[in-house]
Amino acid sequence: MSRFEKCFHIYVLIVGIGFFTNLAHADLFKTNLGISNWSGDTTLKGFKNEDTEKFRNHNKKQMLAYEKEHDIKLFNVVDDYTRYGKTAFFVQAPSKGCFNRYEHDCQRKMGEQQKRVEAFYGSFNGGEHWFTVSIKFDDWALNRYEMIVTQFHSDISHYSNMLSLRIGREKGLHLEHQSANGFQFVEGGSEECAGGAADVLTEDKMYCPKLKDIYEVLPAHKFEKDVWYDFVYHVNFDKSNPDQEFIKLWLNGELVVNNQGLGKTLWWPTMPGIEDKENRITFHFGIYGTKKDNAFHSAYFDEVHKSNSCTKLKLERLGYNCKDLIDQTQIIKPTWYDTPDL
Repeated sequence: MSRFEKCFHIYVLIVGIGFFTNLAHADLFKTNLGISNWSGDTTLKGFKNEDTEKFRNHNKKQMLAYEKEHDIKLFNVVDDYTRYGKTAFFVQAPSKGCFNRYEHDCQRKMGEQQKRVEAFYGSFNGGEHWFTVSIKFDDWALNRYEMIVTQFHSDISHYSNMLSLRIGREKGLHLEHQSANGFQFVEGGSEECAGGAADVLTEDKMYCPKLKDIYEVLPAHKFEKDVWYDFVYHVNFDKSNPDQEFIKLWLNGELVVNNQGLGKTLWWPTMPGIEDKENRITFHFGIYGTKKDNAFHSAYFDEVHKSNSCTKLKLERLGYNCKDLIDQTQIIKPTWYDTPDL
């Protein structure tokens, strides 16, 4: 064997060890969430890694301290269960733990105290966006408390989320559209509106949804653990033409939400004192919900993709195609409505 061949083999061995070591220790705080861009892995695609637009974290120090104290990885890249390709994310949220954003989530002056193990990407501007995310619920019992597994939010943290995919015993899997009918300003704040709890900018003021539109995605009696659910979002954020905004959501290739043409607001309007450039959009996935829920939750997330067109998502890898999705055009109105009790 020549010296060149020996050096080349050593190089490949070192790179291979580095790659698999990265997989073993990848977590929420790695660049690109620990997914290598050069390996051909499809777990995460279409997301930028720039100063103004990338995956971010809330409180690295606090979560790492919790992981060390309890000998657990809360958000990790794994290769044992995948929807497609080499890897997936495994996310765990133990019972009453406080792992992130201690002051904002765990000691809120208003709104329920929360537990959160969540990756969030931001921030990006409006227009039409397509997203995919596949979820396999692992250790998960449906109970009275709802947990959020994906959400679209504003950079302005004292707004509630605009869209959130939730799961609970009463409504099963459902999409809650909080920004559908605008917000109401509440002097002194309200326990009914967790978003923006006692933020510095709002002080004792709250911005609460007027009326939430809620869509059934999968009834509770049909929910199963240990199976993959494939979600495809097509959303249009258009602050200047809110009547043109819409949400479409497919579950396993079937259209389950479509409010196009109903004139529902999607992007929160920019409130006084905030510049438009500060009111951008963020996308989140993981496990997020009330600390009142004492259950242990865990789930796998895979094929988290973002694009400005359906074709670029390459849905064929999951067994779907864009034509079949786009040909489904029926309007689907909300299953339930909810007005905050202020």
